[in-house]
Amino acid sequence: MSTEQILSRVYLEQWQGIRQLTCDYLDELKPSDLALKLPFPESQSLLNQFYCMVGAEESYLRELQHGEWQGFSSSIADIQAITPAIIKDHMREADKMMSDLLSTTDLTQKLSNGKPGYKVVQSIIEHEMHHHGQLINFMYCHKFPIPQSWFLKWHLTRDE
Repeated sequence: MSTEQILSRVYLEQWQGIRQLTCDYLDELKPSDLALKLPFPESQSLLNQFYCMVGAEESYLRELQHGEWQGFSSSIADIQAITPAIIKDHMREADKMMSDLLSTTDLTQKLSNGKPGYKVVQSIIEHEMHHHGQLINFMYCHKFPIPQSWFLKWHLTRDE
């Protein structure tokens, strides 16, 4: 196996673990939870966190595919009656695209915008992890159940 294939496999495995945490979190939510905000005026809704997570993966993958930034868009933007299950479906579609793209892309090569492909994939990972921090804030603020995977990964508990 080449270094390029190993790099793609490592990134994909890392991503799959991170994304599974996100899906485990979604499994704990009711559709009505998506409208919740944090207790300060500037807070965006929980749905906005997922809108951004889906859109970032999709948008960065387009950058990787086309060699340069194509702009931000999220496939869940115009869905009226969105649910956690719908969000997960869109995440899984983007994950499939990532898997297919990483199996055919040499991440060590520079894109037409000058960035090596691995930096784009690293941006996807960093972005999702940033939102995990936000999701933890929602979890504690709204007393959502702590998924077992989040307990194991981050040692989250409640002192009640």
